[in-house]
Amino acid sequence: MNKVGVTPAVCWMLLPLAIVLGLLLSLSFGASSLSIEQVFGALIGNGNEHGERVVWELRLPRAVLATVVGLHFALSGCMLQALSRNPLADPGVLGISAGASLLAVMLVVGASMLPIGTSFNLQGDQLLAWLPWGALAGGILAALGVYLLSGSARLTPLKLIVTGVVCAAVLNAIMTGVLALWGQAHTETLVAWLAGSLHGRDWHHLWVILPWTLVGLIGVVITLRPLGLLRLNDEQVLSLGLDLGRWRLLVLLVATLLAASAVAVAGPIGFVGLVVPHIARGLVPGNLPHQLGISALLGALLVLVADLAGRTLVVPFELPVGVLCALIGVPAFLYLLKQQP
Repeated sequence: MNKVGVTPAVCWMLLPLAIVLGLLLSLSFGASSLSIEQVFGALIGNGNEHGERVVWELRLPRAVLATVVGLHFALSGCMLQALSRNPLADPGVLGISAGASLLAVMLVVGASMLPIGTSFNLQGDQLLAWLPWGALAGGILAALGVYLLSGSARLTPLKLIVTGVVCAAVLNAIMTGVLALWGQAHTETLVAWLAGSLHGRDWHHLWVILPWTLVGLIGVVITLRPLGLLRLNDEQVLSLGLDLGRWRLLVLLVATLLAASAVAVAGPIGFVGLVVPHIARGLVPGNLPHQLGISALLGALLVLVADLAGRTLVVPFELPVGVLCALIGVPAFLYLLKQQP
């Protein structure tokens, strides 16, 4: 039993139920509300044309994508915090989100300069196919840069965090310059994406990220045991015969893949990878496999709830999910900091 009086089994039972409830609410509420009966009718093909279109074409892919994106960011944050032995580590702090965002923005801006077309909308399908690759390349380059500048196998948690913060600041500055100089034609679209948004996302976006989800989950399984050892100090790890440099790099690449692929389809949603692992450690302290699993479920639930709130709080307008995650995450993080000894 942990300090909040919840067993891991209870977490594994309640969180999936909460996600299912969140999915049902996401399918029901929005600019036009549907009853639970209408939602179930649409899901099994017995609803009216309007209900089926709203459920299958608009809300279901977006809701499922929200859970997948939340899973990506939360798992990435949990892995990075275990790797760096620092509770402040997350894809944003280590520059991964900034690197992924910069390459994605450069891809969009560069595409508009090609002779085949000048409109982001006209090139949407082609860009969507390449965006995860661009974001992934940017995230990996940023992660490798932070890793090498921090000293590779000789890095320390403090060096990793400080180097990540500096690199993130530089990359964000470059991205601002790119937007100011060449991105005026796409300012509205790019600003909405950089705020972290699921607006307009459909099945195409979900199919784009799902292969990376599968690869990322396989990577988590492969690195699970070494990651548990990497939480020890370097002397203990070396005495156990673990190759520090190789496994640190592999864990960093898996975490980067998860975060960068999520950035590609939803933008750099902050605080999910920072706050969720803290909550998971409070629920299942000391058990890394449970922490990773609970983090994935909590991250999925957080982004799902934030997206639902963003769509329903100020109808007919919509708040980006990144804004809602920040509004939820900042107070939660301050509370968690207050509880630290």
